[in-house]
This record gives sequence, C-alpha cells and structure tokens, in this order.
Amino acid sequence: MYAAAYAHLACPNPDCPHYGQSGAGNLRLHGWSGRSHRYRNLYCATCGRNFSERTNTPLFGLTSDEDTLVAIAKHLAEGIGARATARLCGVSLNTVLRFTKRSGQHAERFHDLKVRQVHPEQIQPDEAWSFVGKKRQTV
Repeated sequence: MYAAAYAHLACPNPDCPHYGQSGAGNLRLHGWSGRSHRYRNLYCATCGRNFSERTNTPLFGLTSDEDTLVAIAKHLAEGIGARATARLCGVSLNTVLRFTKRSGQHAERFHDLKVRQVHPEQIQPDEAWSFVGKKRQTV
C-alpha cells in the first residue's frame, strides 16, 4: 500500500545507482516529519540514505502550507508584485521573497538539467522596447 504512495519519488543521492529513478522499488517508509502537516521520510535501501519527500523541491524546509505556496506562485506568475502577493496570501513579504528566490533557483537547475543541445540561430527578445523622449525646445 505505501509503495504506491511514493512510487513517483526517487533517491536524491547522486552517488546512488537508483539516483533519479522513480519506481525503482528501493524506497521504504522511514517515518514522518512536520508538525501541522506530516511529510514522509523515506529510506533508500540501495545507498542507505534517509530523506524527506520534499527533498530537492522548492518546498523543502519551508513551514508554510502547500496551498499558500501554490497561491504565491500563481500570483507571481500572473505578474502581481511581491508586496501585493504577501497581502493577498496573508503571509509576510519575506516569505514571498524567500519562496520566489528558492523556486527560481529550482527552476534554473531543472532547466539546466533538461535543456541540452539547443543552438539557436536567432534570438528575438520580447518586450525589449524602451521609450526615449525629447522635450521640445523653443529657440
């Protein structure tokens, strides 16, 4: 029963032969962590490492509710500012900024891991307009 609940997870140890391989059958439930929300702690039978199910995610080490963090991400993706997002989600500005930095770093690592062999011939940046105004001078 438990094996199906975390079959989508993989060992986060780069030295493990099952590193990054979900559904390899090497993970065992090792306990629970967290106060208000309980997260699974898992054990890799191959390398012997213990880890949380939130390891290698932007949520690791954060105490905010997962629904709140998803709401923060949605607000920021829509272009709402950090202060407004903090007010709308009922969290401090520091929480929004900390989560923004952490999720941005996670996205950058994911991008660098997955995007390979891309050699663009032409790059066309959007929204690269600038307005230069000149006041009319009367002589």
